[in-house]
Amino acid sequence: MDVSRFATSEDCPVGPRSARNFSILILSTLVGCSWPGSKPVGPAPEQSVAQIAHATEQIRSLAFKRQVKLSEALANSSATEAAQITATLSRTYKRIGLVAESVDLAHAYGQFLKLERATSYDPGRDAIFISPEAGKIGQALAGTSPRGGGAAAAVIALTHALQDQHFRWQERIKGLTSEDRKLAFKAVAEGDATTVALHFLRSDPAAVLWSDHVQAMGRLTAELERAGSTLPAMLREQLAFPYRDGTQFVQWAYGAKGWAGVNALFADPPLSSAQILHPEQYYLRRSTPVQIVPFGLYRQAQPAAVTEQTLGEFLIQVLLATSHSRKDAATIASSWTGDHLLTYPDGENLIIAWLSAWHSEGDAQRFYRAFQIVLERRHDLRFETSARPQHGLKADLRTGRSMLLQVRGPVVLFLDGITAARALETSETIWNELEIRTEPPSFSFETAKGPSQSSLIRR
Repeated sequence: MDVSRFATSEDCPVGPRSARNFSILILSTLVGCSWPGSKPVGPAPEQSVAQIAHATEQIRSLAFKRQVKLSEALANSSATEAAQITATLSRTYKRIGLVAESVDLAHAYGQFLKLERATSYDPGRDAIFISPEAGKIGQALAGTSPRGGGAAAAVIALTHALQDQHFRWQERIKGLTSEDRKLAFKAVAEGDATTVALHFLRSDPAAVLWSDHVQAMGRLTAELERAGSTLPAMLREQLAFPYRDGTQFVQWAYGAKGWAGVNALFADPPLSSAQILHPEQYYLRRSTPVQIVPFGLYRQAQPAAVTEQTLGEFLIQVLLATSHSRKDAATIASSWTGDHLLTYPDGENLIIAWLSAWHSEGDAQRFYRAFQIVLERRHDLRFETSARPQHGLKADLRTGRSMLLQVRGPVVLFLDGITAARALETSETIWNELEIRTEPPSFSFETAKGPSQSSLIRR
């Protein structure tokens, strides 16, 4: 295939004042030939990126502040960022059961980033990137729309440019330490971009047919699951979540207040995947996660802590689904109110402490028992019940270290890698100096009941 006509970032500025014509027909043909093992994607009607950019502005009711160029490559390779998945983080996820021991997480994360950034925007160069993989994803969203998958992919990338130019969204995501909050912010971004693309694909963008959106999101979710079929479940599920659940979440805002409502999400974003999964926790009865502060653990771990993050409801759901049905995993995880994962070295060993908070003691007990099964199956071990109920469950490992699982009230503690002699003493220190802070919810999003509140995807 002759791709000499494929415009470079220097050739193709796009924006409301650009007159250069770059054919999406070429892009659609290119992506159709490049997706491994797939049938060619049908070409889209010829449209310039400038035309698509103008349409994106009109639909989204935002104007580009700076012209955007089309780039053939991302500024930072996914391989570079995949290298940030250290051996410590990989081991942490494996010990809590999120990832199987056999998984090369750094390699898998590199593949995940290529798919996650199939359409993206580089604010440093004011350039959008549309990978070959993006065409297949766009085509799944487009279905039989005459505008085609290549054009849909371009709309998504251009919407990301608008988000960054108006809300500095990538910078805000990079500044987060909580994996759960990052996932929620990404869901807002992808939900917004997908909603714009859904409007673009209709001959009359103002005429919204929710049944069409349901079918489009079903096709998109299926394509993302196929694209990520070789990834571990933790990454495969994170690939689909921002599109599937993020679009549902954003359409609540759009249905209530139009694009002004969507803009409000960037000013006052959701703080957890729980709010994305349960939009009513954001729009109707604002529910924010609790802060778990293990002062006793900090004294032992700081300044040597190497991992500190929040997993959140969605990843806990994925974790439990490794040993339970998806329905049961979702039900148990839905009672999550907060968690704190911390990893620190102990000589040549690694100590992992994970505290999770739940709505009630009964909810904590359900997670406690379900998580016990996950750990026993993942690590082929058997917990023993301590004579004293507050000591919970304990498993002595072949390494001479121990794994503890304890529950007190609505809180569950998992402690791994500690020496048997220090295990109970360390856990008591954690419990005795544990503080759980409840942040007051911010204002409730004023919403109107309508079709936007209906779930786009039936679970």
